[in-house]
Amino acid sequence: MIDFNLSVRQLFAFVFFIAGIYFLLSTAVGLIRFPNLYTRLHAGSKCLMAGGISVFMGCILLEGISFVSLKLIVIMVFLFITNPIAIHVIASFDNNYNLIPKTYTKEDLDK
Repeated sequence: MIDFNLSVRQLFAFVFFIAGIYFLLSTAVGLIRFPNLYTRLHAGSKCLMAGGISVFMGCILLEGISFVSLKLIVIMVFLFITNPIAIHVIASFDNNYNLIPKTYTKEDLDK
């Protein structure tokens, strides 16, 4: 027989995992469906950050207080620092070199 006794900590961890999976899937859909570079950068930065942090928080809750949790917190801090910087560098490069993002019109899609 299957035992469905979950602790509150495990329940919160699974909620974090589900939220993280939702945000990571919305990142993938946004990178595919959004029309230009800036909206894709927005999906890549905001949703990826929220999804990654949610998954890491779920892992920390499941692991408890240990050295592994400390490592996950260090990875979260690294994500907090590098993700906005990388997105800013990409957007600045696009803005400085006047790259015009390709936007598709209805005529392009009909071809």
